[in-house]
Amino acid sequence: MKVKDIMSKNLIICSYNINVVNISSIMKKYNIGFIPIERNKKIIGVVTDRDIVINMITNKINYKNNIESYINNKIVSIDENCSIEECLNLMKENKLKRLIVTNNEKIVGVISTSDIVNNYDDTDKIVNTIKSIWSIEKNDDTYKTEIDEFYL
Repeated sequence: MKVKDIMSKNLIICSYNINVVNISSIMKKYNIGFIPIERNKKIIGVVTDRDIVINMITNKINYKNNIESYINNKIVSIDENCSIEECLNLMKENKLKRLIVTNNEKIVGVISTSDIVNNYDDTDKIVNTIKSIWSIEKNDDTYKTEIDEFYL
């Protein structure tokens, strides 16, 4: 099975000068969590729903600002003719849930772990990749709370 067999072809791309509110509205409207950002027909980065929540809100960044200041410039892509195994390896290596799909450097879609989970049968490979992507270092417990008689 190849990436092009299960990728999403309807990719929404936004301009670098869109603001956080508008890009969040687009994500909500289309139920997506990943948008490539372009300037002059060239992808300059991506923004995810997690970027918005974690980086923008917790850092008290003005939601009316342009998205350009907050994008992730690490762009990882895969050719549409690559196998799903190659795709999973690239996701695992880069700890990414989504990859931009290209055909001779032209963007033709996006592939996500959801696309793979819903369309690919090698469950062990999928689980191992997702575990790798989501793996985090254990909290070192340097911050200790006093838990004293809390009940549900």
